[in-house]
Amino acid sequence: MAKTIYTEEYKIFQKLLKKAREEAGLTQVDVAEALKTPQSFISKIEAGDRRIDVIEFWNLAKLYKKPVEFFFKFDDKAELKSKKKALKAASSTKRKSK
Repeated sequence: MAKTIYTEEYKIFQKLLKKAREEAGLTQVDVAEALKTPQSFISKIEAGDRRIDVIEFWNLAKLYKKPVEFFFKFDDKAELKSKKKALKAASSTKRKSK
């Protein structure tokens, strides 16, 4: 089993963390100061170089004023990705049969 940090879901989670920060109008420096951590800590989380624990996640969600559900929109993304793959496969099949 692959480490969760390398999964498609974790990549989506990272993007949603960054999106939430930006929607809150905060910079990485602002977040780091609020959490009393170095800015590199926030950067590494958003880049996927560092995993976060549940308390760190909870603090970020509170700071960004987002419900925890906001960060777990995996089904929507996975469904969209599979639809794109199906459309791509269908269009390439049509081209080959012509």
